[in-house]
Amino acid sequence: MTRPAAAKVGGSTVSLGQPTGGFTLPRMPAQRSRHPTLILSVERAAASAALGCPAWELGPCLGCDQLMRRYGRDAAMFCGVCRALLNGR
Repeated sequence: MTRPAAAKVGGSTVSLGQPTGGFTLPRMPAQRSRHPTLILSVERAAASAALGCPAWELGPCLGCDQLMRRYGRDAAMFCGVCRALLNGR
């Protein structure tokens, strides 16, 4: 039987094979978009003009991935349709 690796931390030896906080969370899988999309510069420019905001303020809705004004001052995280569904209206 081999001993777990140890490291010197601040003058004391810490076992690298043991959790330090009482419990250890499992490793999370990489988070990927549910609907990966590629937005062309022409589509981004058209959406920017339609929404009346700079192109860098556009981003996906967290609920449905629709292109919306997501970043910048007073921007929302959810589009109007998803907000209405979340608020029960």
